[in-house]
Amino acid sequence: MEDREKKEAENQYPDGGYGWVIVGAICLINVSLLTLVPCFGLIFKDEFKQWGVSSAQTSFLLHLQNSLFCLFGFFSSPCLKIYGMRRVSLVGAFLMSFGIFLTSFATSYAYLVFSTSVLIGIGQGIAMPATYLATYTYFKKRLTIALSLTVTSASLSSIILPKICDKLLAQIGRKYVVLVLFAISLLSFIGCGLLKPVKKKKIMTDMKPEVTKELLPNNSNKVYQSTTTAKPQNVSVLTKIFNIFDLHLLKDVPLVIMIIGLGVSFASELNIILMLQFILEKLSLFERSDIATAVMIQSIADIIGRLLIPMLAHCANASGKVMYAGALILASCGRTILAIWPTNNLVVFGVIFLIGLTKGTRAVFQSVILPKYVSLDKIPAATGVNMLFTGFVSLIIGPLLGIVHDKTGSYIYALQTASVLSVSCVVMWILEWAFLERATSSEE
Repeated sequence: MEDREKKEAENQYPDGGYGWVIVGAICLINVSLLTLVPCFGLIFKDEFKQWGVSSAQTSFLLHLQNSLFCLFGFFSSPCLKIYGMRRVSLVGAFLMSFGIFLTSFATSYAYLVFSTSVLIGIGQGIAMPATYLATYTYFKKRLTIALSLTVTSASLSSIILPKICDKLLAQIGRKYVVLVLFAISLLSFIGCGLLKPVKKKKIMTDMKPEVTKELLPNNSNKVYQSTTTAKPQNVSVLTKIFNIFDLHLLKDVPLVIMIIGLGVSFASELNIILMLQFILEKLSLFERSDIATAVMIQSIADIIGRLLIPMLAHCANASGKVMYAGALILASCGRTILAIWPTNNLVVFGVIFLIGLTKGTRAVFQSVILPKYVSLDKIPAATGVNMLFTGFVSLIIGPLLGIVHDKTGSYIYALQTASVLSVSCVVMWILEWAFLERATSSEE
């Protein structure tokens, strides 16, 4: 019986076949939709100077987009159960494309908050969980490899787009550059149309219902009949909410600690990535062409981190949490070096490469940690809770780091603050691991 159940569970994951079509579809979605944010600093750098937008405002705009992405990722969990990944992803892709289209006509900071933060953030929060679920349902043994390929596609456009946008900005202006990105985003509808759930194989049961009923004694039949006709008990609204979003997962302390670490570290690291183009301009005195080169170097390193590092980790059977924590430590070391030697171009480009490498590594393993811990049916709920917490924390950490810059007049302290937050998450995971090890040893 146990062998049959184990075999049935394994058959739920094709680990290939149409799963590779799913991977290709997700790559197309990522490449076509995730184009504006990597080039945002280049495209709107001059406008932000004219509009008098501060670092805190810039950080808030970008983090609001990420927070709405995470918030609606939480609410997309029940939508995926009801409408399926194809319909949900199409709605999200439409909102993101429409947001990019409206961004081309931006004339103020408030307009950008609506078009870029609100529309693109909500659309991303609806579309991306559908792609995550598609990958999780098609892969188990090869999940790390599949995720490595899909998250790599999110950075492919960052390699060439910054240089292309830099050239196009001088030729056709900001409005038409964003319209080009909008045209590219329409390709995402093809990828969304290819998403579909796994076809489960029908497994015959050992005993028919009629036979089961016949084997029951007469008094058991009466109990059976009374049980089937009993009216369901009234369920409170709070209980229904808990059941819809599977909030019972919050009783799992190790899972909660994972979510806190992932949320805080993601928010602090994301802030530096999003603000890097502004940091290089102010701290390293880079021109627009130098910034475009730096973004390209970061993107190349990012792809290496998404492809090569996960492959090595898969061969070495390394833990996702260990790889993620190691990436946080290396990124913190890189930011410390950048804060000490901000104007040495060789050092700056080396740090940019290291930051890109760790960014790619984190992008893969942050998507592996929770699916490796919870069962398949709990993955949408666990991912949703993680995204909700991350969105909430981003709204705090993002503007906080911007305020640190505005108050001190330097990005050095913002870099160090982000490092402290990331390293504190690693320390928290180490303490949690040590506590569990001690508890396990004491029980034995």
